[in-house]
Amino acid sequence: MEILIVRHGQAADDAPGLGDSGRWLTAKGRKTTRQVARWLAKRKSRRPAVIWTSPLVRAVQTAEILAEAAALTGDVSVASELSPGRDPADLLRLLSGYRDPDPLVLVGHEPMLSALVTSLVGEATWSGSAQSTDGEPQPKLRKSGVAALSWDGRGSATLRFVFDPKEMSLVGRVSEPSPSAPRKPKRKKGETKASAPSEARTTEAQD
Repeated sequence: MEILIVRHGQAADDAPGLGDSGRWLTAKGRKTTRQVARWLAKRKSRRPAVIWTSPLVRAVQTAEILAEAAALTGDVSVASELSPGRDPADLLRLLSGYRDPDPLVLVGHEPMLSALVTSLVGEATWSGSAQSTDGEPQPKLRKSGVAALSWDGRGSATLRFVFDPKEMSLVGRVSEPSPSAPRKPKRKKGETKASAPSEARTTEAQD
């Protein structure tokens, strides 16, 4: 399955009388999320087909923007497993029953989303897109940021790409999902089999 993990957009600092769950997207949050949503919708391999979201207002608003850009005809589904503070294992159990081959979007919150990615791809693979500021670590996935994974429902997943909404660009390297086995790289003239470059799981980002 192809999974797009999306952090909600920038939200208001306070929602008087509504509490944390009632905080809504700011104008900047809506604008950035729309830009990310349009980028995702450009290619079928990353265009949202199904969207699950945290029940919090800022996450639901983010999910609706993604759905509109992708021209989704189905409903956006609310999953309590994506709520702040939930154990990523709860979401993994829910994901294990998902069988649709088209991209599934999960809209939620940090640090839970990074914990989910780490549980699927490992700490060494998941470095996120944000950098530390004055020695203080930032959440690994920026607001409106995207991490894309390929997972067969068992074992480890493959991190396809991380999209940084601040730079509006891919971070690091990217691999596209493919139903067929990847072709081995051709050996250069005079290169022996033993010295042939090993097959990489990802290719440099070009998008």
